[in-house]
Amino acid sequence: MRVNKITFFIFIVAASIMACTPTQRPLKNGQGYVVVPAGENHYRIEYYLKHAKLAETYWNTTAGQLCPGGFQVLYSKKHVLNFDMYVPIAGNNVNIGRQEFIQYGEVVCEGEPSNTIALTETKWREFNAETKSIKPVSDRWLTETLQLYVSHLPDMPVTNSVATIAKDWGKPQQQPSGNKELLSVWTKGGDSWFPNQIGLLEQENCLKLIIILPGVSAFAASLVEKSSIEGKGLEHLITSGVLPAYFYRPKSQCSF
Repeated sequence: MRVNKITFFIFIVAASIMACTPTQRPLKNGQGYVVVPAGENHYRIEYYLKHAKLAETYWNTTAGQLCPGGFQVLYSKKHVLNFDMYVPIAGNNVNIGRQEFIQYGEVVCEGEPSNTIALTETKWREFNAETKSIKPVSDRWLTETLQLYVSHLPDMPVTNSVATIAKDWGKPQQQPSGNKELLSVWTKGGDSWFPNQIGLLEQENCLKLIIILPGVSAFAASLVEKSSIEGKGLEHLITSGVLPAYFYRPKSQCSF
């Protein structure tokens, strides 16, 4: 059977397109979904992909597979990740920017959720402006949006935690935060314009809260000043959403 050149060429192009088109799946090699439980039949879905429209499509596909009886979308948004990539062209390094996308949001299943979707537990929380309550976010979300590896931070001991991090990150900036609390701060991740700040809030050498302030948030010194002006503790300002941050509260509590 003979195949003419045009037919063969079309076949090759179609096969190439199919090979390059991602499939809906759990997160692997930087692409796919992360589903984090946020309550009873309530979930945060994050979909990571290099294609904006497909990210939204696969987000909805994931929600449908998770909630076969239907679902209510509390909100759904797109976050754009911008990367610089330098390529040598004619002897010069030319910056060719690229983008990747995260479609994220929350759904509530109408009926029992399916067990065909892989769930991810997380230790990180934030005050969510859309739902006006404390909600989980994944380690992958923080890694991608803050350019900061964070999954090891919650594994610190509740005592001598500053010394544990200082072995790798050096001596922190330290400021009293009232109520016998001490805030230790390191600047890590983000970019040259908006670096992140990682803070450990301690009371009597016992870790109360791990805080990650995104680069666009105010610097720790002004946060502490604001907390003292308002007469409220830094922990309250963060967990109530007054100050935008991600946080983790250790399960082991110290007796003061």
